[in-house]
Amino acid sequence: MTSASVVPGGPGPGAPVAGGPITELLLPYDPTVLAGTVRKRRRHLVSRLISLGISLAILGGFYAWRHDEIAQQGGAYWILTGVVLGLVVLWTVVVLLGFLRARKELRTVPPGIAVRMGRPGVVVGTAFSRWTDLVALEVVPGGLGRADRLRLRNQAGATGLVPLDQVVVHPATLDGTARAYSAGRVGVDLSRLDN
Repeated sequence: MTSASVVPGGPGPGAPVAGGPITELLLPYDPTVLAGTVRKRRRHLVSRLISLGISLAILGGFYAWRHDEIAQQGGAYWILTGVVLGLVVLWTVVVLLGFLRARKELRTVPPGIAVRMGRPGVVVGTAFSRWTDLVALEVVPGGLGRADRLRLRNQAGATGLVPLDQVVVHPATLDGTARAYSAGRVGVDLSRLDN
């Protein structure tokens, strides 16, 4: 043992760790995963805009090259141009909306604790429930382009909802933790993730 490993007046080697057993699970809101989603969607949006620019350049170049023929019999060209540009613009708009939604969610990630589980009960978002008053603790699909959500409902009608991309934990970990703190009475329902 070196002199640096012993703190004067402190506990010796093999002494129990201060604080004892873990009494609750605390998961703060963490925007890290959501920030990664925003960066990924921004890159995808840039690539879609580049694709749109390339499509316009190709169609414009073809029009300049075959201007006389298109002017005489241009129906097929304009139909093809409309379909190609329509698809490219539609996909670009979908990507843009996904990026804007993720950026808005990132800006509205609240500070503080997202999920708290302990012997008395569980808090999800702003809703609390004792284990005995819990109606549902479940992971539900978030919808198109959104992360799955942890939802709590209690007998008093309170509902708490936390997107799983705002906390750093796997749903199975939440399930095991809920079962441990509720003495096996309650788990997190993961069945809707299969649908």
